[in-house]
Amino acid sequence: MFKPRAKQRAVLKYRHGWMGVSAVPGSGKTQTLSYLAATLIAEDRIQDDQEVLIVTLVNSSVNNFSKRIAGFVSEYGLFPNLGYRVRTLHGLAHDIVRERPDLVGLDNDFQIIDDRESSQIITSAVDIWIQRNSHILQQWTREQNQNQLNQNLRTEWQKSISSLAGNFIRQAKDMQVDPNQILKLAQECKFSDPFVEMGCEIYQEYQRGLNYRSAVDFDDLIRLALQALRNDPDYLQRLRKRWPYILEDEAQDSSQLQEQILMLLAGDRGNWVRVGDPNQAIYETFTTASPEYLISFLKRPEVISKDLPNSGRSSPNIISLANELIRWTNHNHPVQALTNALTPPFIKPTPAGDPQPNPSNKPNGVFLHDQKISADKELDLVVRSIKKWLPANPDSTVAILVPRNFRGAKVVEELQKNQVPYMEILQTSQSTRDTAALLTAVLRFLENPTATSNLVKIFDHLDRLLWHLSKTEKEATIRLLRSCSHLEEYLFPMPGYDWMQRLNRNLPDFKEKHEPLLITLRQLLAGWLRAAQLPIHQLIITIGQELFTKQTELALTHKLALVLEQFASKYPDWMLPEFAEELNQIASNRRKILGFTDEDTGFDPDQHKGKVIVTTYHKAKGLEWDRVHLLSMNNYDFPSAVEGDQFINEKYFYHKEINLEAETLAKLKALVRKDFSKLFMEDGIATLEARNEYAAERLRLFFVGITRAKQELIITWNSGDSHNARQGNVTPSIAFRALHAFWEQTNAT
Repeated sequence: MFKPRAKQRAVLKYRHGWMGVSAVPGSGKTQTLSYLAATLIAEDRIQDDQEVLIVTLVNSSVNNFSKRIAGFVSEYGLFPNLGYRVRTLHGLAHDIVRERPDLVGLDNDFQIIDDRESSQIITSAVDIWIQRNSHILQQWTREQNQNQLNQNLRTEWQKSISSLAGNFIRQAKDMQVDPNQILKLAQECKFSDPFVEMGCEIYQEYQRGLNYRSAVDFDDLIRLALQALRNDPDYLQRLRKRWPYILEDEAQDSSQLQEQILMLLAGDRGNWVRVGDPNQAIYETFTTASPEYLISFLKRPEVISKDLPNSGRSSPNIISLANELIRWTNHNHPVQALTNALTPPFIKPTPAGDPQPNPSNKPNGVFLHDQKISADKELDLVVRSIKKWLPANPDSTVAILVPRNFRGAKVVEELQKNQVPYMEILQTSQSTRDTAALLTAVLRFLENPTATSNLVKIFDHLDRLLWHLSKTEKEATIRLLRSCSHLEEYLFPMPGYDWMQRLNRNLPDFKEKHEPLLITLRQLLAGWLRAAQLPIHQLIITIGQELFTKQTELALTHKLALVLEQFASKYPDWMLPEFAEELNQIASNRRKILGFTDEDTGFDPDQHKGKVIVTTYHKAKGLEWDRVHLLSMNNYDFPSAVEGDQFINEKYFYHKEINLEAETLAKLKALVRKDFSKLFMEDGIATLEARNEYAAERLRLFFVGITRAKQELIITWNSGDSHNARQGNVTPSIAFRALHAFWEQTNAT
């Protein structure tokens, strides 16, 4: 049974009007909101044809809310699964548009494309734009590289322009303008900018791609849902009657369109509860969300404002560290614009007698490692520590949090080397990445079988999978492969043109040491070359059946084959290079493959005791562990907008030290709003604003990381990769240094 504490009871007294609730991490907001929904149903505040509408952020939260509400409704003696509807914003928008597609000019059979296909359309349009406008990229490239846009630079520009174009389209849709409207506004204002024009051009190509498929994307769904509500007042009234109560979870991650949709559905005199924590708003970089919408809502005079400050999750030491981060940010952050990045309420322990008492402090439970170490040394230090800790704590949970998926993959490799059991919640699992990387190497070889480098890459992957040669044996075999100047004499020998026969004559130990392995390799490669004309999914399955024996590996191969088959049907002109690049995106952790992680269905750390959980700070939100390691707390991954900090979106190859994406989006916003003071401002101002916004989000991400820990928290920083280490410009984040000083002083007293 749920036994609410005093602050939770205050929220549960709600019956009508608008209410905003600021809830600290671990305060039981999901439990409280679920109980409120069940209570409203039990008190007959909704009729038989009505529902309490709960809107949350991700699919796993939908499942969590549904289970909790069903349990509470059953305790009231009512049938579960009746009287409420739990949806993500996209799910709600889909319900609204699907019921009346005619209101927004869609057919009844309209399709929704996923992020993968959306990204592919943008990438294709970007490639065409770059081919036509390489002169613009040369002008914007640093002088020493202007005359030679080599392949590496072209690849970097392609990534940069793709990101810019995707966010340009997302921002334009959030502001409800199409490319023609933007171009018309630019003409009226006599404004010209190559990257705004680029954004419009790719936006037009993107929309043509959607129209060709009779499809919309997820951003369209939200925009069109709002449009449908505005276009038909009668339809809006029916939905208001259907959902007399709206409960919004994770409101700190609300966007302008989300707020407008829910405000319309609630109405001025409707019932709307928004619950969230502005200190956990960590998605601004990826979306158009902002915590300011919730903060402003809480300040409105007609809103009943409550807070949930009590948390039973963490020990008093960890709570004090999280609160110090809020206090230091408010009063001591050297950048004035960031002093409101974190806001009260401070976290309070649960009161005496609470059903969720705080864990007790552990001796040395909090440790901030302030010594300078390399990125590799940090991994070694953390993994060795956990390897000692796990056997002594079999009933406890532990996690390693990293800022990016790429860093998480490195952690997994180190855990594997040390034979430490683990589970990862990253874009893809290590087994998926390894399989995709091997298949990528095979496809690239099949596309160009005369390139020795392609053959060596396949050999490297196959050795790790099949042969496990010693370093000396592996290097000797690679030297032999590189010595073959005509690979056809190895792969398809003919009398007088047999490379292996020549080696057999010239190398005394060849037959014993190398011949069996090279024959096996040749048989595999020759068979795949003969199968290269098969449809892509059959080719992938053929390769997998020859390499893998475990059911999980075969199942994964079939999954990858299915993904590529879907692309083949959508893009009939694709050849091996395009399929190889798609697999490479998965192998390099830049593309997610659904069906092999727990994150879409929910994740319970308690079910994985005895294993290390590896995940990102972002994906850790909503989860908790007994022991947490926070990695990479440096001024590159967690900049504070002070001199010397580095910012990932300010690319090294730009001819100016600016955030090109931020500058372009600022001009788009100013153009749509006809804000001439910002439209014609010089480059650099939007970059400074973007630095502050990113640094504010990183402070909140640090706060989220700290509040994942129950009893033990270890924080480390590293000096960056080899490039950054050589420059010597990676230092501890100033927030880390502030907390380290605070913790030293606390322990000294």
